[in-house]
Amino acid sequence: MAAPSPKLHPDGPLELVAAQTLFADAPPGRRSAASVVRLESSGRLLLCYSHVAGVALRNQAALMLTSSDDDGLTWAEPLALYAVPGWFSLAMGGLARIADDDVKVFLGRIRIDLSLGGTEPMTGWYVASATTRDGGDSWSEPSPEIRLFPEWTELYGASNPHPLADGRLLWAVMGTMGRDVAWHAGVSISDPAGERFGPPTIIARADGRDYSDIDVVRLDDGRFLAVIREHQTRQSVSSHSNDEGRTWSPIQPTPFLASNVKLFRLRSGAVVCAYRDEDPTRRGVSLSVTRDGGASWAFAGQLYAAAADALHEPGSVCGYPDLVRLGSGEIGAVLHAYPSSDGTQLHWLRLRDRT
Repeated sequence: MAAPSPKLHPDGPLELVAAQTLFADAPPGRRSAASVVRLESSGRLLLCYSHVAGVALRNQAALMLTSSDDDGLTWAEPLALYAVPGWFSLAMGGLARIADDDVKVFLGRIRIDLSLGGTEPMTGWYVASATTRDGGDSWSEPSPEIRLFPEWTELYGASNPHPLADGRLLWAVMGTMGRDVAWHAGVSISDPAGERFGPPTIIARADGRDYSDIDVVRLDDGRFLAVIREHQTRQSVSSHSNDEGRTWSPIQPTPFLASNVKLFRLRSGAVVCAYRDEDPTRRGVSLSVTRDGGASWAFAGQLYAAAADALHEPGSVCGYPDLVRLGSGEIGAVLHAYPSSDGTQLHWLRLRDRT
């Protein structure tokens, strides 16, 4: 079993309090791509993830939901939230808290076909949403399909949504012009309920380059910072908006190689970026921190330091980190490890903000 193996810098912004493997006593399975939110009124954590029974990668994944009422010390028995036979179901954008007891989940499904080749051997993508207003005990029927791009559409943004001054919501989004063709990333603005999405404003797009895995955070000075994955070089890029997401600065490279980006603002105003590290000499989920709004970054260690021989190939990579502030003032982090003989495991970490 892939046990938690964080390796944070001793002088970095985050300190490890505790780490565990979620559902370690459950039968072998592939548990991946988790998303977590916290309800302020009750303190309840909601966590969803994809689950394939057994250790083999198959198009039989269910989107599972669990909850915790003690800041992640214990978790309820997971229940299936969404599943379609013959498909890989996942949270195509994760959980999004609209208001305290108003939470959306983006219900997605794909078919994985490794014979297609490339880094994204998938087809048949679909995304809709469902809403809970009672702490995850019940959910609405799925919405109509959401399609913001000609083909692949994903409200990818682990920090979605972002309230604007006029009450509307800004969402990080990504999509393609065809199957695994012309990936580009940007933002969409919705009504206050997150029901109707406007056409995307594109931040990163270029011929012969592919951009995805975007996240956005609001800085202390009111600007938005976006960090985006670039497929070919793996060099992530960043951009800023100082007008509520209407326009964005030209993209600039960051110093790290990143996929599955998650941005999180610390109490000092510094921002950490958690990401699957695409540097082959540093497999796992890494952290970089900026204290100047993204002008410069420093490596801050790893939430998960993988073995050097970890299987890194399409359908079998680690990542999808998400972070949430807990009621104790600590930070909870979830991610999935590389596959092992027991399947793919979810790691849950409690962290202390040292800033």
